[in-house]
Amino acid sequence: MIIPLLFAFGLVCATVLIHALGTWEAVVYLARVWSHRKRNQGRLATEIQVVRVVSFLLLLHLAEAGICAAFYRVSGLLPEFETAVYFSITSYTTVGYGDVVLPPPWRVLGPIEAAVGILMFGWSTAMIVTAITRIAADHLPRESERGGTEKVS
Repeated sequence: MIIPLLFAFGLVCATVLIHALGTWEAVVYLARVWSHRKRNQGRLATEIQVVRVVSFLLLLHLAEAGICAAFYRVSGLLPEFETAVYFSITSYTTVGYGDVVLPPPWRVLGPIEAAVGILMFGWSTAMIVTAITRIAADHLPRESERGGTEKVS
């Protein structure tokens, strides 16, 4: 059981590293966009930025699940790459259908991947909430200046 746990630890470290680097890039990108943004930028431009951030974060999650899938396939734990990707994504997203399972000594990797997936989705959610909060803070003063919304005291 110690060997699968050591590999699980390595996969967790790789996942967290990918997510940390990816979210850092997203933060740098957003800071750059916000610093160069025009004050009268249209609303659609803001929504496009949110879509870009969410899309990027979803690609990060796919890459992270892909790392585990590659491990499952290369180590021979699952017969083909498609099955490995399917198992990894169902584990990472905590769907866990159970129609594909790892061999008994390695079964612990599925729940560990699910736990990491929960943490990474939480991390991404925090990023999205932060971005939307920043966008809302920038837009609300302009909306009230135009008479679009009234201030509540």
